[in-house]
Amino acid sequence: MVHQKISFGLVRFPIISISVFFICFLLAAFLFPGSEIERINFKSEMYSLTHNFLSGLGGMKTSSGEINTYSAILFNGSLVLVGSTLVLFYIRFKEMFQTIGDSEKSIKFASWSKPVGLVAGVLFAGVGFVPYDLHFAAHVFFANYAFLVLFVLCVLHSLTVYHSNFMSNRYALGYMLFCIVLLMYLYIIFLGPKIGPGTYFTERELMLQVIAQKSIVLSLILSILIQVYGFHCLFKTISSSKKDKS
Repeated sequence: MVHQKISFGLVRFPIISISVFFICFLLAAFLFPGSEIERINFKSEMYSLTHNFLSGLGGMKTSSGEINTYSAILFNGSLVLVGSTLVLFYIRFKEMFQTIGDSEKSIKFASWSKPVGLVAGVLFAGVGFVPYDLHFAAHVFFANYAFLVLFVLCVLHSLTVYHSNFMSNRYALGYMLFCIVLLMYLYIIFLGPKIGPGTYFTERELMLQVIAQKSIVLSLILSILIQVYGFHCLFKTISSSKKDKS
């Protein structure tokens, strides 16, 4: 029963959440009525992968003033689900390494991951709870610091797996590669061109931020799926060894 709960939190629920997020994104993008950015003379009657942030899907209105209720409900709801998934994932993450009796260092780093995962989950959910056109400063705070805390979380996750006696180091090294990519993204959002109300920016600067955002989200999804596969293999090995003993 304990292993089933852990398996659900580390394998099945993340796959369900990623699937729901992806479907909600596609539906929200399809329903998005378009936008207009006067500063760079940009106008589109549909969602733009190169000029619209993901947060644009979650706004109650578009930048051109059109109602965006359906897209907002779909996208913001999926972000709250993502935040909830992170919280559950790192609760079960700690439990797993304790349950299988892994190394002392592995359990220590997994224990540190739990509170950091809770904070990251709350921040990602906060992005969905506070649309950018409701309170821009709060929305940006949730979004930027969600990725900052995620960086710390990814380092702890990688160290946990690296010191594990049961998981291959290739999963740790793979996640560390994502950490490097994430660090580059943090440089862009904190030290790169500022995009928002009352700021001057060029079309190239906007596209840099927008494309970087979508790239890091895709990288995160791929990295999580790789980790999920690693946990799935671990559970299969544990299950097989139990059958052999019986």
